[in-house]
Amino acid sequence: YGDRLIRLEGRAGTCHTDQCHEYQTEYDYLYRCDECFGTCLYCAACTVRAHAQMPLHWVKRWDGKMFEWVSLRDLGLRVQLLHAAGDACRNRHEDMDHNFVIFHTNGIHQVHVDFCSCEERGGRKADGTKVDRVTQLLDMRLFPATAHAPQTAATFAALDDFHIKTNLGNICATKYYQALVHATDGAGIGTLPERRAQWQMMVRAWRCLMMLKRRGALHDARSVDELPDGELAARCPACPHVGINTDDPSARLFLSCDACFRLSNRVNKATDESDPSVLAGLAYGVREKDYQAFAKHIFASEKDKDQEPSTCSNFNAMDLANQKGGKHLRSTGITGVFCQRHEFWQPNGHARLHKGEKYFTTDYLVVSVMRHFKCLQPLVIAYDIACQWSKNLRDQLSRVPSRFAIAPHAASFVARVLPQTVFVVPKFHLAAHKQSCQSNFNLTFTPGVGLTDGEASERAWAGVNPVAASMKEMGPGSARDTMEDRCGFWNWRKHCGIGILLAARLAQAVADGKEQCDVFTEFSQSLQDASAGTLAEWTERIERWERTHEGENPYEMVESAMTVASVRLKAALRDNASLSGSARPNGAGGVYAEVTAVANLFINGLKLEGERSSSKHDAGKVKEQDVRAVQRDNELWRRNTRYRSEVQAMAPDLFGAIPPSDQVVEVGEDRLPEDEPQYFPSDLPPDARRTIRPFLAEIEADIRLAAMSKDLDDLRGHLRLRSCLNRFKRDNLTGQHANTRARAAQNTVQALIDDAGDRYSRSREAYMALLGDGEWTNKFQVLRPEDKAGLNERGVLEAEENSVIAAREFTASQRGVASGETRHKLSWIWRTAVSGKDGLTDDLRLEWFKARARARRHHEEVVLLIQEMDRTLTFCDWEARRWLQRADARSVGDPALLEGLRAAAFKMAATYVAQKAVFGRQCKNSRILAADFLQRYSADGYATLENDGQ
Repeated sequence: YGDRLIRLEGRAGTCHTDQCHEYQTEYDYLYRCDECFGTCLYCAACTVRAHAQMPLHWVKRWDGKMFEWVSLRDLGLRVQLLHAAGDACRNRHEDMDHNFVIFHTNGIHQVHVDFCSCEERGGRKADGTKVDRVTQLLDMRLFPATAHAPQTAATFAALDDFHIKTNLGNICATKYYQALVHATDGAGIGTLPERRAQWQMMVRAWRCLMMLKRRGALHDARSVDELPDGELAARCPACPHVGINTDDPSARLFLSCDACFRLSNRVNKATDESDPSVLAGLAYGVREKDYQAFAKHIFASEKDKDQEPSTCSNFNAMDLANQKGGKHLRSTGITGVFCQRHEFWQPNGHARLHKGEKYFTTDYLVVSVMRHFKCLQPLVIAYDIACQWSKNLRDQLSRVPSRFAIAPHAASFVARVLPQTVFVVPKFHLAAHKQSCQSNFNLTFTPGVGLTDGEASERAWAGVNPVAASMKEMGPGSARDTMEDRCGFWNWRKHCGIGILLAARLAQAVADGKEQCDVFTEFSQSLQDASAGTLAEWTERIERWERTHEGENPYEMVESAMTVASVRLKAALRDNASLSGSARPNGAGGVYAEVTAVANLFINGLKLEGERSSSKHDAGKVKEQDVRAVQRDNELWRRNTRYRSEVQAMAPDLFGAIPPSDQVVEVGEDRLPEDEPQYFPSDLPPDARRTIRPFLAEIEADIRLAAMSKDLDDLRGHLRLRSCLNRFKRDNLTGQHANTRARAAQNTVQALIDDAGDRYSRSREAYMALLGDGEWTNKFQVLRPEDKAGLNERGVLEAEENSVIAAREFTASQRGVASGETRHKLSWIWRTAVSGKDGLTDDLRLEWFKARARARRHHEEVVLLIQEMDRTLTFCDWEARRWLQRADARSVGDPALLEGLRAAAFKMAATYVAQKAVFGRQCKNSRILAADFLQRYSADGYATLENDGQ
């Protein structure tokens, strides 16, 4: 290949056209076009004649030694506007430009342009006046840089190419301009006119015009200033728009709110007056004048008010943005409102932030978006700080002064929408909230939302963030128009892919829903067999809460009655009641009441006991970390010695009852720190225990009881984690390397399970030694190896495993039917004794509630997706009809303009008709699967037909 390329560079001969080849004419220079097909050399005249319709090609000149670049203008090519290729206007001398600059996809060209000045070709109007340069350039698909006597233009192809690459490849206008310069003169030895400002102006104008054209504004008889707010926004075809794609006013809307602090804008010379926005308010942004007036009113009214403290997490990202104050920034970011399920930007749904993330911006945007829906429908709003923002939303919107354009919409929102609005926190952000928020604002526990995750905003920001650096340096108007263009392109791409998206989601929802519903059905049946009345009681409780949301949230975990904190409180109360005058100095020089001091001592001893247990587990490992093992042992010896001294000081009677051989800590090769005595009352023989003060044993008993509850909670949590790891490893990992790493993680979790089990067993033995046998043994039983089993590991409930076969095995075992090698029974750690009857633990109840929620959400997702598919097809029909109506909506006297308007309308109508057909084909197979799913499973998540194993 290399030799072939070299030979091409040295090729020479006569001109290869028939005219010149016939006479074997010899030329000093021959030329070759690298953009035309072939490698033949031609003379200058033939080259110019061949490029009469391709004036923006690059040619090379061969002088017998080498090739060098030349322009077609230097060869004598003249571009005549409004005439056929090769023709010349008889009046071209009246208006010509020898150095006209044209941007094309292959570089920057200097072209000799002749403008038409004759009547035959339309260079003059009927009244004899000459047609301006702008019109002539546009007729040749050249976009001028200015409206008066332009000397620079760009081809439509170049602007289209940039528009696609900037939205998909995130290339800014400056980088694209530099690429064109490099393509024209990569060596930097030529002289190109500076046209960067003109290029940027053409790009911005092109963006605005394309949005006006593609959203039908050019077919509207009204001017751009008269268009209503949000008219240019591309709507989500799957969301319910009453009167457009649905007639159901109760169809829920799903919106997502969020702020992005990367999309800031720096203060520069440009101002709102010198750099106004063309599109702001017409598409996805708000009317800047109205929003700024509203913001000033809020800032003035809240100037002297302190920020209300958060009752949940600190939300550090928001606090940090608020504290920065926006120094040297025109705006600190953008707040946006999106379609929660399909990630569309909403009309009039984003606004600039001035000083961090403020609630009033989100208030304004939600009302601004909702006014575009004719019927104020039920609403589900996902916001990462919904737990705080929703508290005062009603009060804030009720106080909007009537002088603002948004006031009547705010009042309507408060009266009609807010009572039926559900506030949730996106699933990814939920873990950062407090436990109460994780229960009350959880999408998984919210009826009617399907599998919505609420994270649409994060995906939408991903489409804009790559241009954040360039937008930061723009003027205010340019930044807003760029933002509008990005939002419009994002929505159009989402619209084009909505069929594939819905089909894939539906197929996945059906597949997962079958397993979730089967597991939930088997789980419920096993509970029915174990405790007949429990299932009905739980069902009635959860249904009542879903209807009224009154009373205790059933999804909240019930804390153990006895905890370490309650032990400390009990000790303190005992000191205040009977030992308030007795005090002992502690080792730190302070004064503690005696019972409280001993309680803290035993709690520390219990922690030390747990660390000794962990050390004992590590002792069996390969001694590859001898240095770390020695350091660990030395630390334990030091803590053992300090603990022994504290016991001797605070409880001398307990220390004196310990055998003399255990009162001295001995360090030796045959003695490990984990083998040292614990100095607890339960370690003493019964006779020796009677010699110590009674409250010492009582305190240890309380601590051991709290420890057993905590250890069982830890054990159940680790078992759930083991189930998740097993499922992830089974479904996602292949190969030795990945499975080895997964096995290491599983071993770590297994060590935590063993450690929790050992701690529970030691606390139970100590509690047995202190109190003896009693009713407490029904709740805290002996922990055997087979009892350390997760729910799903015996085929019941936990949906992470999704094993229908194992679920049936468990159900069969509960009914006394053999189901393989072993009959699995539910471990006692998931059950407890209630009033002498076999009951079920709060953990098991919570797991059943969660399993029910998962099954119902999958069923809801299938129903929602089918509705969204129907609405999408109806929306395409509506758009097609609307474009057909636009074909003759505007009355114009120019026949050519009327023909162009009609052609554009017919093209868009045909596009939507074709999209409807494509979307229908894409969703056909998944809808068949969904119909079968809905026949087999009820809305409650139960299987209605016997699964035949297919």
